[in-house]
Amino acid sequence: MPGKTGKKGNKKGKKKGASKKLPGRNETAEVVVKRLLKCYEKNCAFTESQMCPGIRDGMKKCIENNSLLVKFILQAPDVVVPDTPPILLDPLLATLRYERYTFIRDLHIWDYPMSYNTVASVALLMEKRFYPIRELEMMDCLLTAPHIERLSRSFRASQSLTTVSFDYNEFGDEGCYKLCLGLSGNVNVVSVSLCYCGLGVISGKLLGEMVSTTAVRDLYLDGNDLECEGVMELIQRCADMAENEAFEREEMARRKAEQEAEEEALRKTGRYSPLRGDLSMGSGTDSARSPSPSAKKKKKKKGKKKKKKEPPPPPRVGPWISKLHIANNGIDGYGKGANFAPVICMKLISSLIMNSDCFAEIDLEDNLIGDLAGRELLEALEKRAEAKLPSMKVRTTHRLNTETFSAIVKLGAGLKKKKKKGKGKKKKKK
Repeated sequence: MPGKTGKKGNKKGKKKGASKKLPGRNETAEVVVKRLLKCYEKNCAFTESQMCPGIRDGMKKCIENNSLLVKFILQAPDVVVPDTPPILLDPLLATLRYERYTFIRDLHIWDYPMSYNTVASVALLMEKRFYPIRELEMMDCLLTAPHIERLSRSFRASQSLTTVSFDYNEFGDEGCYKLCLGLSGNVNVVSVSLCYCGLGVISGKLLGEMVSTTAVRDLYLDGNDLECEGVMELIQRCADMAENEAFEREEMARRKAEQEAEEEALRKTGRYSPLRGDLSMGSGTDSARSPSPSAKKKKKKKGKKKKKKEPPPPPRVGPWISKLHIANNGIDGYGKGANFAPVICMKLISSLIMNSDCFAEIDLEDNLIGDLAGRELLEALEKRAEAKLPSMKVRTTHRLNTETFSAIVKLGAGLKKKKKKGKGKKKKKK
């Protein structure tokens, strides 16, 4: 007798999710990534280079899972073996362009010495708007001011870029100027990381102007030399805006309190009648017009449609700041202004803490601010709590009065150190 053919027999041997095709393409993710891997392999053979192990393994894993690779991390090997082909970035960029791989979201390049031509290739890729790159990171890539100038020109063309990170590239104040010039008028980038880039006091003023006129609200500047003067130039406009907003909040609270007091006084005299009360005291025709409970239920049932999630609003442009990491920046009593500089600097930061409702994080670790400045910081956190503003995360040096340090930790706990990606990084040279 012939064997029974049931429904289960038809599904035998099919991969989970194998029939799902990509939107706009008549093929699955597995097919797309397979072709991408094959093209990458050919380009590496043509340029006499080896494939990046992380990217190769990521592609193979996506093929197995029938998924797309959206995060590309290219990293030079920790140990260079003699007579071994190098890992190059150009074959990867050529592969993305040839296959028109529009699913890339994040591009990370670590410990890779970048030439100007390679930087230009990355910039040209970003200028093509059908490559929706959200995050660009080039860490320890020997970038100089001309490199930064070429890259930052591409930021204006990209409508998807939100995060830029150039940590451990010592391009100095000139490179910072080129970056801020490229970011002028940008309304998409919200996070910029320039840790250990050799920035000085001048960069504080440049970054302050950039934060005030763009959508950037998260700054990671650990390991530079901004000093007290540079930090004050950076946050001056943000502190002024925060004070104005605090004044407006107080005015609104005062008007609301006056209105409530006036209503209470009218209630005591019997002359206060809210709108709902007037409607309920009307004639029978008014009550007939009001819908019955059953009609209300019907309306509720009809209205039970799933609301589509609206896209998040675009980031605000203006002098607002959310995260500020300025650890190890020479904020101490040895720079300009001697012993009073840290106190003056902390007064300005304290104004930002007390008044800004969007200020969420500040990192002041490895800065010898002193006990007086630490006390200013603590009082600002206490006033912020009294004003019932959102709690914020704070990290500061442990070289403070024990009670002050413990109170700061209690009020501003929760800030974790930024993870160092790739291999262990060297400390800042003194």
